[in-house]
Parts: sequence; structure tokens; C-alpha cells
Amino acid sequence: MRFSLGNSPDAAGRSHVGATLDALAGKDPDRVAVSDGRETLTRSELLRRVQAMQAGLASARAPQRVLVATADAVPALCRLLAAARSGRAAVVVDPAHLQRYGDAIRDTLAPLMLEWPVALEKDRQGNAGAGVPGEPSPRPEAPFYIGLTSGSTGRPKAFQRSHRSWIESFRLAGAAFALDADERVFVPGGLGHSLHLFGAAHALHQGWRVDIARGFQPAAVMRRMQAAGSTVLVATPTQLRLLARAGERDGLRLACLRRILISGAKWHERDRDRVAAVFPQAECHEFYGTSETSFISHRGPADACSEGVGRPFPGVEVEVRGAGGDRLAEGMEGEIWVRSPLLFDGYVMGDEPMTRSADGWLTVGDRGHLDSAGRLHLAGRGGRMIVTSGLNVFAEEIEAVLMEHAGVLQAAVFGVADGLRGARIVAALQAGAEVDPGALRRHCLLRLERAKVPLRFHILDDWPLTPGGKSDLPAIEAVVSKREEAADAGVSRRRET
Repeated sequence: MRFSLGNSPDAAGRSHVGATLDALAGKDPDRVAVSDGRETLTRSELLRRVQAMQAGLASARAPQRVLVATADAVPALCRLLAAARSGRAAVVVDPAHLQRYGDAIRDTLAPLMLEWPVALEKDRQGNAGAGVPGEPSPRPEAPFYIGLTSGSTGRPKAFQRSHRSWIESFRLAGAAFALDADERVFVPGGLGHSLHLFGAAHALHQGWRVDIARGFQPAAVMRRMQAAGSTVLVATPTQLRLLARAGERDGLRLACLRRILISGAKWHERDRDRVAAVFPQAECHEFYGTSETSFISHRGPADACSEGVGRPFPGVEVEVRGAGGDRLAEGMEGEIWVRSPLLFDGYVMGDEPMTRSADGWLTVGDRGHLDSAGRLHLAGRGGRMIVTSGLNVFAEEIEAVLMEHAGVLQAAVFGVADGLRGARIVAALQAGAEVDPGALRRHCLLRLERAKVPLRFHILDDWPLTPGGKSDLPAIEAVVSKREEAADAGVSRRRET
């Protein structure tokens, strides 16, 4: 089955990221453009900083790829925009990933400018909007952004995006989320995560103020949002849940917030009332997409949480296909394929076997189905399927059931190697109060087939998050694996005695 809404015109693609800075600075030079709580730039200051860096890249004859570390948000955004306007691609990397994967990045993406000279950071003298002589505007199809992601292998991959894919995404986001001409956007996570980087870049492109959190401390983020009068929040479900809990605990109500844009994982119905209480004027828009595809589908404030992940964005075609590549009828589960002007250029480091393309269509291995109304329902990420006793199980299905339990704050499900079953299902949980494993098991048995019920529940006091604000599944899995190994060793010793 295929479903799409409308066709997207190409007009938005005839521009590039960073193209609007000159006009915005000329219109209202003293208006705040960006702040990270420590450094604040007006539109004219942002333009001068970006122009200085852009001129420095040209004079230094920098290669086509330049490294942008995201430790400091304001300089990172300036560097991204300077690279984009100069026709170069910014390799945007979180410091934690740079420390871990730096050698692979430097070797694979060479030639790569690694250090930004201090001279490139200084404001260029002269009037804002003066431009950089001798540099043509980048083509819409030229690459401007390289980011890191991981998939079914758990190893990092670098994906590449063009100006056109993001400029068109900006247009679609404004229409789908009913964004106004004068917004104040808050980004609560690191810019190494494409969701947050996109939110910040979109705001600057439109001329909206963007505030960025230097670190995700929920109470501090709530206070900064209140002080900034933020109208739009771009967040993962985990971040939104923690912000709402902090607001409830501290008695905060942010009536200024009008839109909450949610992505990165499934948002659960149980969070709706708490979010509505803390952000009473906010409409929640959940969207499904990936680093490789950008937007796929959108679920608006009028849609129930049970209605999957929404309908395809305008101009985005979605098909669900069977194992042989045939298009499946409504209600039938298969692999989700996408065709749109938003797709990425490809991987420039590493590979992902579940990501495949054919005739302009792309899949990242996610599975789901389309219903008769054209709504997409996501069964799970292809890389998170667990095969236990011959049964294919998606971790997300079990996590959703666990999150329905009132005592569970966070849940992550894994398959651990098992000689009898191939893999046994175990769960990691963060609990708001003491939770009885027997009660959790009974809760699951009422909602899942017995083979899908976790055999062990591991309670974690500290719940690791990625810099982008999502559950750090590799870190959580490492803790669970150690506990499972210890439990297995204990069982073996008891059997030997």
C-alpha cells in the first residue's frame, strides 16, 4: 500500500542554508538571534561572526569538509552556517563521539579541516551584509551537513545531507506545525543530534530567536524557557517527560509555550495530562522520521496517540512492502519505504545493511503498516528486533506496555544470548517508586503473549541519556549484559553444588 498527500514544489530548493542571514540582519539588526545562556548574538552580530569565519575559510583555502564540534552551541552554529554559505560541508560531531570515534572520522573523511583558527572567530570589520567576495552561492544539491548516527550494527555512520533537503524540510515543518512568523524556539539538547541541530538551524533561517541548553538539567531548562518566553520546544519524548515532571514538582506553568515538536521515539499517552498541565497552551506535534529520510509522517494535536505515527507529510510518499519487494495492502505489516525530496545523499563513513534504496525509494529497515485512512503505524525499528524461540519480537512493543505501568518512568528492552531460546527477553527500567517484578510480569501477561514477557527486570537508579536526549541504549544494554552474566554465573554455581 502507498500513501501520500500532495506534491512539494521545487521553489524552496532554490536557496541554501544560511542564505537569509543578510536580509534578516538588515531588517532588524539588534534583535536577538541565538543564545546558549552564556553567549548571546543579535542578528547583526551573528552575520558578522559568520562572515568572518566564511572569509577565513576562503583565505585559508580550507578543504570541502570542516569539523564542527558542538561543545559550545553558539560557535558551533556560526561554524555550520559559515561552512554552508561557503559551499563546504560541516562535519558536526558531539564531543563524546569525537573522543570515541575521532580517529575514524579523521581518517575516513579526509581531507578535513580539524581546527578553526582564532582569527576565523573574530568579527569582520565593515557593514553587516557585505558578503564574501569571489564565492558563488552553493548549489541546492551541494552537501552542507555530515552527521553521525548509529543503527542496527551499533557502529557510527556518517550521513550526508544537501541544502535542498533541509530547505524543503524547513518549508514543510512550518506548514505542518502551524508555525508563526515570530516564534521563539528552545532546543534542550546537544547539536550533535540532528533533531536539535535542525530545530536551531530552522529557527535562524526563519529569523526566530533560538535558545539552546548547554546541558540538559530539566529544572534549569524550564526556568530558561520561562525567562526567554519560548513559544516552541523541540524535544525527544524523554526530554519532554522529564521537563513536565520538573515543572509539576516545582509548580511551574509555562503558558508562553504554543507548540511542542516531538521526535526521536514514540510519545506515550500517559504523558499527555502532565504535559498539558505544565504547558497549558501548547499543542503537541509528534513526527516520525530518521536522519536518512528527514520527515516521514506527522501526528497533530487532534490525533489520538493510538493513531500510530500519523499521516505522511505533503510530498512524502510511503509504501509498506513485503519480503519480495511487493507493495502490501492496508493493515499488513512490512518494511517501510519512502520517496521524497528530503532524502539524504548517502553514507560517507560506515554503512548500514538495513538502509537500501531502489528507483528513488529508500528504507532504513523500520517496519509497520498503513491503515485505511493512510495513517502509518510503526511496529519497530528493524535493528531492534529480537528473535526468541523462533518468534520475531520488537523491543518497542514491550517497552510501550511497560510504560503503561504507573510505576515505570523509563523502559528499554533487549535480547540476551540464550542457548535454549536463541535470545531471552530482559528489560531495564527506571522506576518512580519501588516496583514489584511479579506485578510487572502480571501487567505484561495481561497485554502480551507469554513469549514476549521479559524474563528479568533490571531496575536502574541512573538512566543514561545521549547528548541528544534519547535513552542511551548501548550504555543501558552494557549494564544489563553485565547483570545477566552475573546472574547466569550464579545459576551455574548453584547447579554445580
